[in-house]
Amino acid sequence: MNINHLVAASAAAALAVIGFTGLAQAKSQAFAATAQPNESVWHLRAGLNVAALSCRGSGREKVAPAYSRLLNRHRTLLASSYALEQRRHGSGLDRHQTQLYNRFALQRSPERFCASAADVADQAVSMDSSALAKNAGSLLSRID
Repeated sequence: MNINHLVAASAAAALAVIGFTGLAQAKSQAFAATAQPNESVWHLRAGLNVAALSCRGSGREKVAPAYSRLLNRHRTLLASSYALEQRRHGSGLDRHQTQLYNRFALQRSPERFCASAADVADQAVSMDSSALAKNAGSLLSRID
């Protein structure tokens, strides 16, 4: 089991514990637009991870193939973004990660989220890492 599966499992467990009201609060309170490109990169990766795991079935565009390519193409950028998240949040990283995944886990319109995430993932894969770092905030806003 890799880190993405573990984080997704943690997010699913948090969904059961926090419930809908807590999720709405976490989504609206915890994440304002961020000016730090590496933070946007990590948040974009988290959103696309949720989409890759949940966008399956009728009426939902698959995100997993593009997400897998994104992980491979931008491996170094993602690793450095995560390292900065670790330093920034310290002992609060687990809580931050839970809130981050919860932010994307409950969508009012899963079909719209999946369509947007599929488009964003395809665009992110087509960029080099410096372009992704520069554009992560605007890409993130499309799935947020």
